[in-house]
Amino acid sequence: MADDPSGWSLTESDPQVFSQLLNDLGVKGLQVDDLYALDAETLATLKPIHALIFLFKYVSSEEEKGGETQGVEVDPLSSGVWFANQVINNSCGTLAALNAVSTLKCYTTSPPRPRNKPSLTSYDCSLGHIVSSSDRIREVHNSFSKSSPFSMDPSAFPEREKEDAYHFVAYLPVNGILYELDGLRRSPLMHAPVEDDWLNTARETIENRIATYPPGSLMFNLLAVRSAALPRLERLLHDQSTPAEQKFALQDQLEHEQSNAKRGALENKLRQHNLLPVVFQLFKGLGESGLAGKAVADARAKGEARIAKAKAQGEQD
Repeated sequence: MADDPSGWSLTESDPQVFSQLLNDLGVKGLQVDDLYALDAETLATLKPIHALIFLFKYVSSEEEKGGETQGVEVDPLSSGVWFANQVINNSCGTLAALNAVSTLKCYTTSPPRPRNKPSLTSYDCSLGHIVSSSDRIREVHNSFSKSSPFSMDPSAFPEREKEDAYHFVAYLPVNGILYELDGLRRSPLMHAPVEDDWLNTARETIENRIATYPPGSLMFNLLAVRSAALPRLERLLHDQSTPAEQKFALQDQLEHEQSNAKRGALENKLRQHNLLPVVFQLFKGLGESGLAGKAVADARAKGEARIAKAKAQGEQD
């Protein structure tokens, strides 16, 4: 349950969360992976990469080093970008993913947007409100929040120290130009023309942004939206033209991806499952059986024995 009055919970910056989120919204043929580096060797293992989702500690524009905004805001209609503004707290992760995949043409099934969603050709500033009012999108978004039967109103603790705010944006190439899709802005940001590999331009743009933070800051996370690996690997393995020696490496990659998918599915189920009733029944059973009292007594006796032993050693010294 979301603690924010908006009804939208915070999104964990985890590739398995975003992969499942896209899948639950009807997007097929894509997966999301962590990117720990932007060197050519790392990127080669994940290509083709269609978009990047960047998480960073949010600071107001006047706090940014130099006070200058990278990129130029452009009209999404003329640039061919599907763009929804963020009008609800905590929705930036889902909006970054939706803005990116709705602009892409590489998935097989369109995400289920609200019925009254205007098409790209009829874009207006209400698109963010329309997306955020979708019950289906909000339900999928909140399905990955920590399960809890309790909801705390932040306004009940006005003096509590505020936590750092983090924000998601997306980077992707459109018609040979790198764009940044930041829901907190009125329009997409156009950065620079893309040459042979759009990721080189994206890397430079992201590194410039990171450079505005204090040296050594660890306030960032980067996710790659790429074509789903399993179908491609299975296709290559069954292709008779694939060299035999290459199939051994492909089989290893396939098993690695299958293991990651299985582990990710389990982690997401644990995220979505409310374990409090299980814990409650466990403690209830321990109490009714008398095991809880015995365990407490044993722990107390061990603690007293350790204290006595420590005192005895201190007196001997």
